[in-house]
Amino acid sequence: MKRNRRLTGLLLPLVVLLTSCFKEDERVIPSRPGDVITQVIEMQPDYSIQSYFNLNSGEVVGTGFRNTWDIGLSCKENDYTLILNTSRFMKVAHTGSDFFEAVYTTEGFEWRFDESTADPAGNAIGKWWETTVNGPVGLNEVLLVDLGIDADGLPAGYLKIQPLINTLTKVVSIKIAGLDNTGERTFAFSKDSAYRYVTMSFDDGQNASPHEPVKTAWDLQFTQYTTLLFTDDGEPYPYLVTGVLINDSLVSAVMDSITPFESIDRNFAEGLLLSNKRDVIGYDWKQVVGDVSSGNVTYIARPEMGYIIKSADGYFFKLRFIDFYNNLGKKGYPTFEYQKL
Repeated sequence: MKRNRRLTGLLLPLVVLLTSCFKEDERVIPSRPGDVITQVIEMQPDYSIQSYFNLNSGEVVGTGFRNTWDIGLSCKENDYTLILNTSRFMKVAHTGSDFFEAVYTTEGFEWRFDESTADPAGNAIGKWWETTVNGPVGLNEVLLVDLGIDADGLPAGYLKIQPLINTLTKVVSIKIAGLDNTGERTFAFSKDSAYRYVTMSFDDGQNASPHEPVKTAWDLQFTQYTTLLFTDDGEPYPYLVTGVLINDSLVSAVMDSITPFESIDRNFAEGLLLSNKRDVIGYDWKQVVGDVSSGNVTYIARPEMGYIIKSADGYFFKLRFIDFYNNLGKKGYPTFEYQKL
């Protein structure tokens, strides 16, 4: 049975609380509510497209194929967090060794996924550097990487990597090879503070075109990603889901399945406790009907689940999903209604 990890909005009568690490928000002058707008996002039936949506402009501000990158580097100052492309079901194992030239196998290791909340405690690679008075120093641990699945859904194989950092220049590079030391190469990252992350392909190095738009330009990412589901006995297991992740550097949201969508207004939104967990919207705004093991399923939207979102521009919106299919009956086209409050 899936565990519902959604946060329920709590109405506070006097103050607005916002769970985040953002600097204090600037006041946004209230305006008249906008019209209710219906929007369709193209992900394709195989969910191969990742799309980035700006609520204020009502535009898709960026798209990309999910299999064009493998690993990303945080662009925050003095932060060198590395993330996996979880839309490919990637995972890593820690060897506990800095001996890159050793021949490794995949047996006997604990494999970890990045948690979809984006909580630093759930980052699979973890803090691979130390902060010293002289600058950052890499721990130089060798990591084994399961590349997940390719564009055809087949196993993509394994590599070993070693994150490195130049203490003086703070440039991060990734040493890469096959488990048997074939194809050794090293690629360096170049940070750009306008973005949340810069990304890299293990085949070609840093992506020439940024995968994400600049962080101030988008609110919602429509994508496939890895998350933890739970068996009937409460045992967690990783699974690929399709849904919505927020721009957790600037956006916050909450789900409300009690208040009628029509009744949600700005005053109501301002009294809610919002979250900047990356998967606060997530995937279960739709339910699966049919035989999951055979793949013969239908996805039905759950419009009773309303989402209140504070955008990167500081405006409040309400949103609900009404379909997962286009007018030709093809899945992979999330359809939602939203309104500026």
